[in-house]
Order: sequence, then structure tokens, then C-alpha cells
Amino acid sequence: MKTPDQQLLAQCPLCQATYQKDAVRLLGERGATRLFHCSCQQCGHAVMAILLESSGWVSSVGVVTDLTAQDALRFRTSEPISADECIRFHQQLFTP
Repeated sequence: MKTPDQQLLAQCPLCQATYQKDAVRLLGERGATRLFHCSCQQCGHAVMAILLESSGWVSSVGVVTDLTAQDALRFRTSEPISADECIRFHQQLFTP
């Protein structure tokens, strides 16, 4: 019997191709929430998926990304960018 993760993450939501066995990676979990990175060999796109299991129900949210699984792991533990950093970066780009 397949687990809910295997059933929900069985195929690419963009091209409907079946994911290969090693194309879906669990990146982390906290309580009943799990974060996955899915790579499609068929169309070349990747999806970050969050699955939440609660009271026997499973909910999922997926986002198309250009991150690799390694990138996602690296960014997951990095500090958020502050508003001041964004403003300074904008100023560097657009100030003559």
C-alpha cells in the first residue's frame, strides 16, 4: 500500500509524467508537516511541495521552482533578507 506522500507526489503536476523513484526528496519535517523537492525527468521542471497531515487528512501546496534540492536545503537554513538589505541592493542597482 502506498503512503499518502507517495500517492500525492506520484506525478509531475505540470506534465503528468510519473516521477522516478529518486526524483522526490524529503528535505525536512516539523511535526506533521513535511517539505519535499520533486524533479521531473520528462519536462525538466521542479516543484517544492509541503504536505500537512492532520486528523487523517492530508493537505498539500506545491510551488514551481528553479531551485535544486541542494539549493533548497541551503536556503532553508539561511537568514531571511531584511527590508534594509533589499533597499540597499535596489539603491546599488539604480543609483548612478
